[in-house]
This record gives sequence, structure tokens and C-alpha cells, in this order.
Amino acid sequence: MTTDQRLRAAIHELVEAIPVPTVAPPVMLVASRRSWRPVLAAAAVVMLLLAVGLARLPAAPGAPAAGPATLPRVFADHSYLTATVSAAPAGPAIAIYGYGQGDMPFQTPQLVAVGIDGRTYREIDIASKRGWPVDALLSPDGSGVAVSDALGPVQDVAIVDLTTGRTRSHPVPAGSAVQLLAWSPDSMRLAYAVAPYRPDSHGDPRVALAADGELTLLDLATGVTSTVAGQRGVLDAAFSPDGRTLAVQVGTELRLLTGGGSTVLPLPDRHRLGGPAAWSPDGSRLALYRMAAGSPSWAAGYWYPDGLAVLDLSTRASTPLDTDATAVLGWQGADLLATNHDTIVSVPPTGSARLLARLQPGDDQFIDTVQFATARTSDLQVRDTGIDRGPWPWWLRVLTIGPLFLAGGVVLIARRRQRAH
Repeated sequence: MTTDQRLRAAIHELVEAIPVPTVAPPVMLVASRRSWRPVLAAAAVVMLLLAVGLARLPAAPGAPAAGPATLPRVFADHSYLTATVSAAPAGPAIAIYGYGQGDMPFQTPQLVAVGIDGRTYREIDIASKRGWPVDALLSPDGSGVAVSDALGPVQDVAIVDLTTGRTRSHPVPAGSAVQLLAWSPDSMRLAYAVAPYRPDSHGDPRVALAADGELTLLDLATGVTSTVAGQRGVLDAAFSPDGRTLAVQVGTELRLLTGGGSTVLPLPDRHRLGGPAAWSPDGSRLALYRMAAGSPSWAAGYWYPDGLAVLDLSTRASTPLDTDATAVLGWQGADLLATNHDTIVSVPPTGSARLLARLQPGDDQFIDTVQFATARTSDLQVRDTGIDRGPWPWWLRVLTIGPLFLAGGVVLIARRRQRAH
């Protein structure tokens, strides 16, 4: 039974235990036989109010945890009791994951951050406020999340500080389509693509981005943005471990951009750069997506992966990996960390993938994104952990405390009437 379930059960039991006065002929109570049960019940109600209202108040913003980061063996499922980052920040995250909405009514998609301790969960509420789907990217150190509307048109890119709960807005040209691409290893620069939004795109900006998306770099220290000349139509990007090189895919070309120019590498047929976590820690390899047979025009933004591969930068040879995972999460030494929506696996250079953790869609939800804080995965530990969703939402506190307060008032009124008679 979870903590929330235990609290609800305790509240139910306490309410059941509160004595309800019955109508009876007036009698004079003898002082020596005075009953303390109503007073004790009222005191219990007050104590429970304090427990619910005070013990569940937001904790102080968390600091980065020392030592290895923890990944829960089983991620928490969807819950409306998950506190928000803006109301109760809990510090850096090891991962974020999103629940998309299914077909059942009254369901709300959520983007959730998992703390470095592997047990603290917070909803990134700006994602819900901006609508769904949402484009989000967790920084390598887990301290922040970049958020943008996945459909458009958009006005800005928001950076959420997971330690303070504050959000900074960085404007983009009005009426733009935006695709978040990659963070630098020090979490101080953000690469994204910007293109004019096409009204005839029916809310899908991928074609416009694939054709006209300009590579843009945002410096978080200064707030200044700059456009990288000659890189129009960027589909994916990944920073090298030292932050000096940016791998980008433009059409079918893989380009390595440095301060001194660019180098073009051939990509195997129907392969694509594996996203922001593609570059191995030693800088020698890049993870690639393998495109499914019959996949639509992926060069224009439409594509479906059916597996992963690794490109050796020195030999230019690619090797398929033995896994059905379709999204790259990061690296742990020579092993690639990847996901197939509801499972997270570790994939060695040769041999089969090893299961690390599971996610729980449930309730007609589906997992539509999983990301890791890539700078914290080298010594990542997987454990069975508890679930701390933080303080209850205000509306649940009102629903819980209100009836108890009324019950306590009824008891006190009944006690006064007894005294009057």
C-alpha cells in the first residue's frame, strides 16, 4: 500500500471513529462522570489536520545528491497526487518521462521528473499548461528542463530550474516552429532548430523544420542566441563529450561542426543520428537509429525506428545492436542505455540487451518520452525504491481537511450543548 493509500485509509478510520451525538431528553450531567471522548476526538481531528496540512508542506529545494545517482527499478505510475515542480521543487533529476493521454475521459497527460535519489517524483507542470504534446529536453546534469510546444506556433523556449521551481523564458521569432535538439555537456548551452511556422501544416511542424529549420544556440549564462550559418534543415544533434564538436544531421548527411569548420561523414543507408545522447563518453562512437522498412519520408521529418546501431568514428563502420529498443538514453561505459517506451535496457557492443527498469503506463496511458541526465549515468545504480510524490495538491487538501474540520466542529458543538443541559 502506498503512502497516499495509507493516509486515505487513516482518514477514513478516524472519521468512522468520531462519535455522533444522538437526540435524547435533556439530562443534567454529573461533573464527576463527564465524558472526555468528544474532546479527545476533536483533539485527534486537530492533530490529523496538522499531520495532513503541515507534514505535507513542500520541503526546501533540494541540492544535487552526492554519490551515484539511483534509477528506480520500477517507475511510479500516473497519479494526480504528484506535486508540481513549481510548487514543491525537489532538486536535480536522473530522468524525465511523459505519460500521453489514452482514450478514457478525464485523463491528463503528465511530464514527470525523477529525482537523483530515484524515489522523488515531481510533475513538470509547465508542460501540462502549454498543452500536449510537448517538446522537452532534460539537461545532462539533471538541473533543468527545456520545454517548448511540439506543434506550434510558439513564442519562446522555457527553461525550468528543477532546484528552485522557477522558469525562464527565452523568446524566439514570433510564429515559429521549434525543435529542441541537444544540451552541451556542461548544461550551459542549448541547441534547437527554428523555422517559420506553416499554417497549412495542421499543427505538425516537422516538414517545415526539416526544410527550413535553422540551427540556433542559446547561451544560458547570457541569454544570447546565435544562428549557425549554413546549417538549415537540421533533424538531430549531439554534442561531443568535451563540448567542442556538435554532430548534426542535415538531410542524409552527418556533419561534425567545430569552431574551424565542418566534416561530413557518410551515414549507412536508412540510418539516422541517435539524438542528443548519441555520443559515447570517450568520443569514439555515435549511436544511430535504424529506420524501419517502408518508413515514410524520414528526411522530411517522418520516420519510424526499428532498432539501434553504433557508428565507429575512426573506421566509419556501423554495427547493429541486438535490441528492439528504439530510443537512445545515454551511455554507461561501453554499454548503450536505451528504451522501448515501457522498458529500459543496457545494450553491450556485442550480445543481448539487459533489462534495467520498467515503466508503468496503466490506466489507458502510454509512455511518449523517456530521457536521462546523461552526465549522471556513468555510475548509475538501479534499485528498488519507494515513491515520494511530495505534498498533496491544494484541491485534495481542501477536500480532505474540509470534511474533517466540519466533523470536528460538529463534535465541539455537541459538547457545548451537553454542557448547556
